[in-house]
Amino acid sequence: MEDLTEAQKQIAAIILVVGLLFVFVKALYERFVHEQFTFFNLFHPVKPINAKERNFIASFLVPFRTFNPEQKRRFLKRFTWFKSKKQFVFYGDIQNEEEIKAYVTASAILTTLGLKNFRFENSISRIIVYPSKYYSNINKRHHLGEYNPKLKTLVFSAEDLKHGFKIPNDSLNLGIHEIAHALLFEKRLKSTWEARKFKVGLTKLKTVFNSVNFNDRINNSNYIRAYAKTNFMEFFAVLVESFFENPSGLRNDFPELYFYLKKMLNY
Repeated sequence: MEDLTEAQKQIAAIILVVGLLFVFVKALYERFVHEQFTFFNLFHPVKPINAKERNFIASFLVPFRTFNPEQKRRFLKRFTWFKSKKQFVFYGDIQNEEEIKAYVTASAILTTLGLKNFRFENSISRIIVYPSKYYSNINKRHHLGEYNPKLKTLVFSAEDLKHGFKIPNDSLNLGIHEIAHALLFEKRLKSTWEARKFKVGLTKLKTVFNSVNFNDRINNSNYIRAYAKTNFMEFFAVLVESFFENPSGLRNDFPELYFYLKKMLNY
């Protein structure tokens, strides 16, 4: 191999310096800004919440009204980050895009309010919204919502997303349900103390799910719908819906599930 020319050495030196500078800037950014160093994050700064947005959150999110001042402050701070940093893609005629963003964001922040990690940086990068029930080319059927872990994508029907907040205590909330799926994958990919505690709780939930009398208990319950019997992932998502929409009912019928989840979510 021939020796490098002086020009080639200079180019190599420049590439090395640029590479080291990039690593240094990335490390500083992620340490002090506490988010991944990506072009999307760089060009999408956090937009402050306004009074109209705050009032809208209080109008549809019942738990928000019961929060103490510190919880409200934390919720709103996290809300502005998630809404600013996640890519929303709308298809079809959707008039109230800001409201739809609020429904999705509120679902994500409510579910993780007790956790340190609320950003879903390893599990959610894009949120797609259709006006109503849509056809999925992946599994060839119509959906109200879904989560694709490979694409880190949430998909929603705007109509059904909104409907999930109309009846706040029916344990049926599309936003919370799909966010719960994403949360499951987010924690599986992490090794923090918080994630380890979450996974210990998952093991306990699986024990209940696989128990002999589980189906009978679901059939006799008014607070966990039959869809929970589909598989463990759906069981977890339905359980999270019930935890936030009807906690007292869940605690009465399934006290062990309620307390496992309370510990996992640090509520």
